[in-house]
Amino acid sequence: MIISDVKHFEQERHLWPAAITRGIDYILNRKLGELEVGRYDLEGDNGHLMYANVQEVVTRPKEEQSPESHLVYTDIQFLVSGEERLCFYKLHEGAQITDSKFETHDFTLYASNSNENETDVLLKPGMFAVCFPSDIHRPNCLITEPTTNKKIVVKVHKDLLHL
Repeated sequence: MIISDVKHFEQERHLWPAAITRGIDYILNRKLGELEVGRYDLEGDNGHLMYANVQEVVTRPKEEQSPESHLVYTDIQFLVSGEERLCFYKLHEGAQITDSKFETHDFTLYASNSNENETDVLLKPGMFAVCFPSDIHRPNCLITEPTTNKKIVVKVHKDLLHL
């Protein structure tokens, strides 16, 4: 997982995979945060290599959000407004799958486990987290009370990360 913000992006971009920096460049240079909620194709036919979901989401208690992971796409979760707790841990053999949608929607949900060693990241506007397929993540958790957040999730196909 990568956690950063726009203030440090130019200093750090050389450290990250090129596709990740392009995804963040798209967010900033195409002003995706100003767009309406919806899907926006960025690279590949019909955006199959990279696309952005502009979302408005109400945060909920951590216990009400299911941990998830992806097989094909890496997420760049960029917070435009609001505040969010994003919890994550590394995928491991003992992670209990509750609903696998890898075949149809590229995500799997996992059972919440109070013994899991989750790390909480508090996202503020301009911050982003990059969740790789090996990162089980629980997005859209409230910090103290529910907020309506605007966020952009850029989906980066695994083929772009192997170039």
